[in-house]
Amino acid sequence: MNTKQVEELTGMSRQNIRYYERMGLLEPARDDSNAYRDYSEEDVRRLKLIRMLRMLDMPLKDIRDIVNEKVSLREAVRHQKEILQTQQKQLNSAIEVCASIGREKDDRPDVDGYLSRMEMMERNGGLFARFVDDYKQVVHEEQERKFSFYTENPVNTAAAFEKVLRKYAADHGQKFHMLKKGKYPEFMMGTETYTAVRVLEKRKDDEKPSVKIVCEKKEPDQRNGQMPAKRRRALRGIHIVATNIRRYGRKSILNLILSMLTVMILAFYIGNIAGTRRQLAEMPEEFTISGEIWNGCGEMNHGLFISHQVLDALYESPLIGSIAESAELTGNIAMDDLDSRDVDSGESDGEDAGETEKISLTGVNRTECLEGMQNEDITWEDEMDWESFQESSDACLVSDTFAEESGLSIGDAVRFDLARYSQGLAGVTLTREELMPETFRVAGIYKEAVGRDGGNPEVLLPLDVVKGIYEKNDKVYFASALSFEVTDPMMLNEAKKALSDAGLKEIIYGSPNSYVGIGVKLTDSVFIRSMESADRSLTLLESFLPFIFLIVAAAGYIIPSLLFQNRREEYAVMRALGTGSRFCSLLLYAEHILPAAAGALAGAVAGMAADAVDVGDAFLVWGLYLAVYMLGAAAAMWRFGRFSIAAVLSHRD
Repeated sequence: MNTKQVEELTGMSRQNIRYYERMGLLEPARDDSNAYRDYSEEDVRRLKLIRMLRMLDMPLKDIRDIVNEKVSLREAVRHQKEILQTQQKQLNSAIEVCASIGREKDDRPDVDGYLSRMEMMERNGGLFARFVDDYKQVVHEEQERKFSFYTENPVNTAAAFEKVLRKYAADHGQKFHMLKKGKYPEFMMGTETYTAVRVLEKRKDDEKPSVKIVCEKKEPDQRNGQMPAKRRRALRGIHIVATNIRRYGRKSILNLILSMLTVMILAFYIGNIAGTRRQLAEMPEEFTISGEIWNGCGEMNHGLFISHQVLDALYESPLIGSIAESAELTGNIAMDDLDSRDVDSGESDGEDAGETEKISLTGVNRTECLEGMQNEDITWEDEMDWESFQESSDACLVSDTFAEESGLSIGDAVRFDLARYSQGLAGVTLTREELMPETFRVAGIYKEAVGRDGGNPEVLLPLDVVKGIYEKNDKVYFASALSFEVTDPMMLNEAKKALSDAGLKEIIYGSPNSYVGIGVKLTDSVFIRSMESADRSLTLLESFLPFIFLIVAAAGYIIPSLLFQNRREEYAVMRALGTGSRFCSLLLYAEHILPAAAGALAGAVAGMAADAVDVGDAFLVWGLYLAVYMLGAAAAMWRFGRFSIAAVLSHRD
């Protein structure tokens, strides 16, 4: 049929029909007698299709790909739908602004405000929309970018290669023009430029390898879409990596699982190290190392003679604290005071007159001087407490048993005849020395405890009061018992030296007995064993840490090496088709590292969920693993790229 008939059937003008012919969308036959165009039914159908797609606002480039069967109509229409939906969103935003301006009562609306609003809408939606559109465009181009076919003819020369390509173009009704001959020829098919490479494929069923021709379109013309080259290259890389991760899904999942399990193990390992370090740091706060002064053979820890030189050295040392010091006196209630009490109570019997039982009076500076004693065990007189008691010069505490036996109660004044024991020969005998009597007020009554180490003195006095009694009687003061705490357990050795410098020695069991307080006993064995055990554990854990990361690095090298083994041909084809070695290597590297990074992150999160590590340590483990793993993978990638492309493509490698 002629042009006029086609105009009537399609609704197109002659100019439009001629334009589509010039664009390569239509190529009608010619009448042999007059060379007039002779349109077929298929030409009319194609023109109607072109008109329909143009009404959908589809670019001529995409229409040409459809009519040349480079892309399916369904796929092209789906892509156009996405473009139209994006435009629809932009139009809806513009319509919304128009409506808002239309509702303004003033003929001079706030132009600056509307401009700011529209710029904000563009920034919020435009950037992401442009990225999505560009990515979709790249995906669409990649789907069209490459095709391949098999040939039974040998392709051993450049001429044979050109012959095979021409035959393929003719079979598909495409124009063909050779641009560059050779092992990797460049040619035009239709309006696009391609590069081709020959690949020999060995099949299990065929003894003779098949020849596969892979053709790839050159980089898109920048006039189509105006997308910057760097962005196109980056988006192409993202698409290739994502496609290959899906294509090799099992290997990607295996890589992810291995990385997740490895990081979980590392998280527990690092968490164990951190926990041991924390234990070492907190152990001094959890342990209290206390000490007591005993005699040299370790038989007595009270009733001793502890010299003032020892006391001064301990009080002056910053490594010794919480010193509980006591000094013992002996005596009895003065006769005149006792007689008055017997008369008042009506209990004097004549036979016991002049005879009184000896009592123990002990000066103390802390409640710890009496084993297990608490403030709650003391009943005080009004406005009296332990601090006030220590500051008093005439107060005393009496035991509940002694108060009951002697008839004393809180607030009573009682006079004591006092004495003390001093050392005899070499400190192995005792001599009694009388002291001046003293009167004290009963400021409280304390509760005795059964089996208390050192017993339950009948009377407790402030330690400074006892020291004053010694001074008043011109006697040399000795402490009778002393306990303390090491202020910093981590400086235990320095504390031991301070004790040694003060004249104290380790207890030698079986040595001669005496009343001299020169031995010291420390409760440091549990602390030392615990610290040594934790320190050994930390040293062992830290010593294996380099080997563990070496194993991770080895895994980072071995796993990619194994996964890359069957990717040589794919890599060689990409290189032969003109893709740079750096870009190819980066794609394969990213394809392997991304699942590993995702799996490592999942392992770190699992470690946090299991309470093995905190957030900081979890991300430290993730970062360390990824850094070491990437080094191993980089070494594997460097070794992977060292092969002959031609040898791989011809299966001679």
